[in-house]
Amino acid sequence: MSFIKKINIAGVLFLLFWSSQLIGQSGTNPFELQHRADKKTKIIDPNSDIIEEVTDVDIATQNPFNVIRRPERVKSPVVTPKLEEKLKGKSNEITTTSDKNFRFLLTLAMLISLTLSLSIYRAQITKAYHAFTNENVMRMLHREKGTVAYIPYYVLYILFLFNLGIYIYLLSRYYNLTPEVSNFSLLLMTAGIAAGLVFLKHLAINILGWVFPIQKETSIYSMTMMIFGIVLSIILFVANIIITYAPPPIIPIVIYLSFIILGIVYFFRSIRGLSIASKFLNRNKFHFFIYLCAVEIAPVLILWKIATSGSGIQ
Repeated sequence: MSFIKKINIAGVLFLLFWSSQLIGQSGTNPFELQHRADKKTKIIDPNSDIIEEVTDVDIATQNPFNVIRRPERVKSPVVTPKLEEKLKGKSNEITTTSDKNFRFLLTLAMLISLTLSLSIYRAQITKAYHAFTNENVMRMLHREKGTVAYIPYYVLYILFLFNLGIYIYLLSRYYNLTPEVSNFSLLLMTAGIAAGLVFLKHLAINILGWVFPIQKETSIYSMTMMIFGIVLSIILFVANIIITYAPPPIIPIVIYLSFIILGIVYFFRSIRGLSIASKFLNRNKFHFFIYLCAVEIAPVLILWKIATSGSGIQ
């Protein structure tokens, strides 16, 4: 029995001797998170401008139950083609909605102005229509020019310039000529251009009347332009309403039809102008030809070129 005990003691001593050579727990901790090792963490003190960098090894020696919050990484948004299409679609929807709201306000303004004009200046609109169809009535109205009774015609002429500006605005929006300009700015631009061109034409006619001894005839023709503009105001109002709310397939037909009607009215006004200046044609044919090219034909060709460049007509 004593021999067996000696063997057991020797075995225990042998095991203790070789246990010091075990390397199972040496080296790195197998339970340590390796993806956090040897990485630096920035600790920012809000009360100072100093940024301290501390490694994860130093942090590991501290309290293991401390919660260390790393600054969140800001992910850059990745715009995929589908997301880009959705963003474009949303921007187009917003633009379309704002355009519809603006058109509704324009329609409301046109209806209010037309209603007030028909209720207040009904007699003047009737006289303007008769002067449009009869030259003698035109000359009778010319005798009232310069008096207080002629002021309503100026108000109706301003309404024509307003409707003309809206007409040009709708055409530019339909043909997408100025997509980067806002609605209100574009309306001011178109109305200002229309009013400026008309004012320049009246100024040129008055200058001709002051330079040459034809002031009476130029005054009659200037009033003829005003009367024809008042009649065109109603035509433009109808065209603007249809272009604003008509289905897309009908809009081109309405635009071309409005071009035809405006051309017919312009041709009729030119015939009226020739009738007024008939007694000067025999003596001043060359001067009259220059006037037609510079004041009558050139502006129409320029406006036609601008309109057809947007519509694709060659």
